[in-house]
Amino acid sequence: MKFAIQKVFLFFSLFVCLFFGVGSSSVWAQNPFGPPLGGGMGPTTERESLHMNTIGAYSAGFVLQSFGYIGVLADVLSQNVYEPDVVRSMLMETVSFLSNANQQLILYQEKNIKMGQADQQFINGISDIIKDLTAEAEALAAFAQSHAKADLDSFKASREKAWEGIKKTLGVS
Repeated sequence: MKFAIQKVFLFFSLFVCLFFGVGSSSVWAQNPFGPPLGGGMGPTTERESLHMNTIGAYSAGFVLQSFGYIGVLADVLSQNVYEPDVVRSMLMETVSFLSNANQQLILYQEKNIKMGQADQQFINGISDIIKDLTAEAEALAAFAQSHAKADLDSFKASREKAWEGIKKTLGVS
């Protein structure tokens, strides 16, 4: 079981690297350090710019990998690869990671860290995506236990909403 999870993680990591690699049509192809953060607040130091770009790059990778991981767990559940309780447990761990990451973004904003409007919009977008991913993971975890159509419908709706947020915030298609 552990080997299968490692293969899935490696495959998805490769996908993310290729997706954001050379020749991509996304904003990432033009700026390998992440989305255009650090602008709109006047002169910034190199350190501030690097800090914001690092947050942007990690945030983008985190939400994309979370989106993919939840999708893989949905496939695993639908193919009966793992017991529903195992999938549910993995999803609830994912919810915990998502919640912790979002709390850090909120804390960052509450500390009134100097940032431009574009940075603020990006962080708000990532936070919204994390909320949608959390709803998606929770709905799939509920479905793993209940097999109720309402939980499946909630999962699908949250997944679509998360993908729309990813497309809008990260500029991917």
